[in-house]
Amino acid sequence: MDDRIERQITINAPLDRVWDLVTEPGWWVPTNTPVPIDRTPGSVTVRESEKWGRYPVQVVQLDPQTYAAFRWASTFAGAELQPDNTTLVEFRVEPVGDTVSVTVVESGFANLPASEDVRAAGYASNSDGWTQELASLKERSERVTVA
Repeated sequence: MDDRIERQITINAPLDRVWDLVTEPGWWVPTNTPVPIDRTPGSVTVRESEKWGRYPVQVVQLDPQTYAAFRWASTFAGAELQPDNTTLVEFRVEPVGDTVSVTVVESGFANLPASEDVRAAGYASNSDGWTQELASLKERSERVTVA
């Protein structure tokens, strides 16, 4: 079974704006409920989506404006985070001229405590999901706000 999803997108926005959005724990779980943002390594933020369910997201590591890592139990909506039920989501952020390249890698599907079918379904869902969520990140980053 595939264990790693990798997607990349180029965003025409300032690095500071992209970094601020990328480091919001669980930003990829769409929600209409405001969530307090805690970027402290080890902290857990709970994101709830009417469509997808409840997902705790743990901050693993943040290296300013270059790398962000989180853990979440993406295959187990509603589950609390356990050492064996999470995948690792890593974002690499790199300025490229006037744009910003964002690469996401999610790994750890092969070792999840579930049947092959459940792991494969989680992998397939997130493979499509990351394409959609990076497009959303691009749109939000490039949106010009008028003060």
